[in-house]
Parts: sequence; structure tokens; C-alpha cells
Amino acid sequence: MTIVDIISIALIIILGVPHGSLDGVIARKLGWSKNLMEWISFNVLYLSIALMVIIIWSSLPFISLTIFLLISGIHFGLSDISSLSKDNKLTLLPLIAHAGLITIALPTLQKDQVSSIFAVLSNDDHSALLILIIENIFPFYIIIVSAYLIYSLYYIKWLKRSLALACFIFISNFLPALLTFSLYFCFWHSRGHMLRIWKSIDVTERTSYITETFSYTIVTWSLLAIAFFAINDTFSTTLIKLVFIGLAALTVPHMILVDFWANKRRVF
Repeated sequence: MTIVDIISIALIIILGVPHGSLDGVIARKLGWSKNLMEWISFNVLYLSIALMVIIIWSSLPFISLTIFLLISGIHFGLSDISSLSKDNKLTLLPLIAHAGLITIALPTLQKDQVSSIFAVLSNDDHSALLILIIENIFPFYIIIVSAYLIYSLYYIKWLKRSLALACFIFISNFLPALLTFSLYFCFWHSRGHMLRIWKSIDVTERTSYITETFSYTIVTWSLLAIAFFAINDTFSTTLIKLVFIGLAALTVPHMILVDFWANKRRVF
């Protein structure tokens, strides 16, 4: 693991992970956590789902990795198009294009680096097969991205996002896989999510929400630190498992809350 990889992981933990700490704000906007018992029930349920993901991953690493790629793609895609998809009928094309950046383009364009990461996360169980499947999907994905770029020339409101997607695919050819992921995760996905939530919060409530979000972030960092010392493996393997299995554990409840509850209620 290079110094660039370590910096990339640090960026993910320090700048990327905290965007999930806004889930408490989203729950409150949805009418949950109005009192102490509801707040406790929300946190217990959230952590229980996260713990269940970790337990399942420890027993079924390859299946868990495959499912994580699928749901991450859907989550990233929905997040990337969320502010533009509400009044447009054709959103499947942009959704698939954005969903495939991290799950299809990056593993194909940085095959060797991503293969080693997949091997760690799946305990080397059929990870080569997963890469092969993704590589075979990649030509169809490029066709979809090309169609999306053409589509965005006719519907200009999509142009900024389609060009950003094209730029990320381009730099995926040259930058290390972890750095590419950290740049996307921290400065595009997480930043966009946090800005949308921030704009939806009443000005008079922002100070209290900042305090709450910071508290959740500290707790999350503390749990990651405990997990780091609990994982009995090499330094690089520990970091990979810590970040990506940790992200998987947090993504499932985060996705349920954001994509399948908040988005349907149009709370932000």
C-alpha cells in the first residue's frame, strides 16, 4: 500500500464518512426522533442493521461484496441525479450511467489494483470471477455513457453532471483506484449530499444540527478506531477491510433512510 493509498483512505474517513452523520437530521425531518425514546429506537435500529451487515459479510464475503457493489451503484446513481430527476421522465439512462462509475468503470480501468482490493474483501473467494463479469459489462456501460452524453446535449440541465461523470471516467485511467474513489466519494458524492441537506434545514435549526452531526461523526470515528485494533491482520488489509466493510455496514441503513424513505417523501 502506497502513501497515496493511505492518504486516500484518510480522506474517505475524515471527509467522506461524516456525510452519513446527517442521517439523524434526515430522521428528524421525517418525523422520527421527536422524543428520547424515538431517538433511541432510531439509533438502535440503525446500528443493528449495520452490525447485521458486518456479521453477514464475515460469513459470506463474496456474496456480500457483490451485493455491496450493486447497492453502492444504485445509491451513488440516485444521489448524483437526485436534484434533477424529479421533473424529468427519462432518468434511467442517467441513473445507470452514474451508477456504473465506481462499480463498473473503475474496476475495469484499474483492474490490477481493484482486483487486490476485491481479493481482500472476499477472502480471495471468486474475486477474479467478479472482475471478469464487470469487464464483460464494461463495453455496454460505455455505450450507455455515450448515449447519456448525447442526451445531455439535448437536455442541457444534465450537461454538468454528464461532463463530470466523463471526467471521472477519464481520470480513472490515470489515477490510483483508491485516490479516484476518494475524490469521487468525498468531493462529489458526500459534498453534494451534505449541501442538499444543509439547504433543506431551516436557518434557526442549523446550529443544533451541526452539533448533532459532529457528535455522530466522533462516535463513528471512535468505532472505526476500535475496529482497526480489533482486526488481526496486516496494516494494508486492515485498512481495506475497515474502510469498505465499514462503508457497507453504514451504507445499508443510510440507503434505506435516504433513498427509500426520504426521497419518496421529498424531504430534501
